[in-house]
Amino acid sequence: MNETKSIFRGAILCLAILTSAGTARAQFSYNAGVGQYGDLLVCFRPASGTYDLVVDAGPVTAFINLPIGQKITVNPTYYNGAQLAYVGTNNIFFSALACQRLPGAHATNNLWVTRARSSLNTQSTPWPCRNAATAGTAASQIDSIGSDAANITLGGDPFGSSPASGSSYVVEPEGGSTGSGSYFDSYNYLMTTAGNLGGTFWGDSGGISLEQGTPANFTTAGQPVRADFYQLLSTNAIANPTNNQAGTYLGYFELATNGVLTYTAGPSPSTVIAPRIVSIVRTGTTNTIAFTTGSSGTYTLRGTNSLASGTGVTNWPPIGSSLAGNGLTNSLKEVTTDSPRFYTITAQ
Repeated sequence: MNETKSIFRGAILCLAILTSAGTARAQFSYNAGVGQYGDLLVCFRPASGTYDLVVDAGPVTAFINLPIGQKITVNPTYYNGAQLAYVGTNNIFFSALACQRLPGAHATNNLWVTRARSSLNTQSTPWPCRNAATAGTAASQIDSIGSDAANITLGGDPFGSSPASGSSYVVEPEGGSTGSGSYFDSYNYLMTTAGNLGGTFWGDSGGISLEQGTPANFTTAGQPVRADFYQLLSTNAIANPTNNQAGTYLGYFELATNGVLTYTAGPSPSTVIAPRIVSIVRTGTTNTIAFTTGSSGTYTLRGTNSLASGTGVTNWPPIGSSLAGNGLTNSLKEVTTDSPRFYTITAQ
């Protein structure tokens, strides 16, 4: 007699594989924030590796003015898996950065930067705004990252050349990290303690960074990571730094386990409600699994023939198509002659 058993555990979609594609060799185009709104840089670096990836995602105004709930796909619009493969997705760091530098007697230096989340569905504490002089240092270094990436595509960097570049992306050698000269203001250098952006500028003693990290098993762990995006206007800073106005929350970047990066304006969705299998009905060779859902999230049926391997339920193979949560009891089906059969529903 066929035997069907159920196991439930909420959460978390699993892996996908980076796509591969050819790379173009072209001059990287970056519009600095001097006297204007600059372009948004989205940058990646490995915890230990050879190359960084610097991406120009176009004018930052497109992200600032995006209606709440709307989404921008950064990958694969501005780069693809072939370029990200130079950095990888496991045990890496990424951030988004832009600036506006308005000189004059009453100089204004505005920043748009990410802050790492420590929990997927919990918004980070906003960065404080800084005065024009302090924010100006960070703005200058943001522009340096973009300029350095453009310079590398022109050649002449004694620490190495780019193995892949296009008008909106540059794979840059981490060796160009001396921090001196117009060719050496690399992303890796400026995001470490030697560079001001990743060092003491933010006055953050809690170890939370501009950069969002991924775990060593990110592609198989099944859960994306999110970094919040803030607007920091220097006109909102006052003399006493302990009372500086908090930055304005704009939205969040989400890196999926398959390497796709998106930006969503406004707050992230509420915590996905964990599903509960309520029944399994077998008719002939068809198993129908009914389960509860929340009002958001994507629910996936997964199954296995054996529990002996020790594989986590979030890594069991998916079965058929996923469905969106609607707050009701839903069902998914599998046609199989296997026995025994174990099921779980994961949600993300």
